[in-house]
This record gives sequence, structure tokens and C-alpha cells, in this order.
Amino acid sequence: MTLPPSTSLSWCLRELQALRQHHQALSPIDPLIQQLDRYREHLHTGIHAVDLELSQVSSALSGLLAMLDQSNLDSLECEQVYCLLEPFARRLQQTATQVRQLI
Repeated sequence: MTLPPSTSLSWCLRELQALRQHHQALSPIDPLIQQLDRYREHLHTGIHAVDLELSQVSSALSGLLAMLDQSNLDSLECEQVYCLLEPFARRLQQTATQVRQLI
């Protein structure tokens, strides 16, 4: 069975549980399904914590970029800081979005 790349762990677990319910011969895998569900819950908790941290850092960087962008300073240093932070903030925001999709 080939799964689409966007398939979540939760979806896979539900599919596995559904298959198990329809096939009594698969009862020996029940402990593994339960263990997989516990791992999924643990992973979900960890990903949620990482998502919160990434979101806070991303918001702080976005705020800093907005301040730099709106300032009337024409200094080279301000532009250099902006040029350094803007790609980092964009990548961080993309990473946070990807992490959220794992949940």
C-alpha cells in the first residue's frame, strides 16, 4: 500500500485500527497498535511544544522586522540587520507551518 506524502500518523493509526477490527486474525498486533498510539500522543505533545516555541520566535522576529522596516533610519546597519533577519524569519515561519502539519 502506497501512502500519499501528506498522510498523518493519526490517519495511519486509524486505518490500521480499522483493518484490525475487520480482521480478527490480526489480534496479535493489538499491543503494537496501542504502543504506536502512545508514541503518537507523545510525539503530538512534543510537536505542539516545538510549534509554540517556533511561533513565539517567529512572532518576535516579525515584530522586529516590522520595526526595522518602518523606522526612518537610513543607516547601513539597519539595512544589514533587516537583510539578515528577513530570510531567517521567513524560513522559521515555513518551518513552523510544516511542524503544525505534523500534528
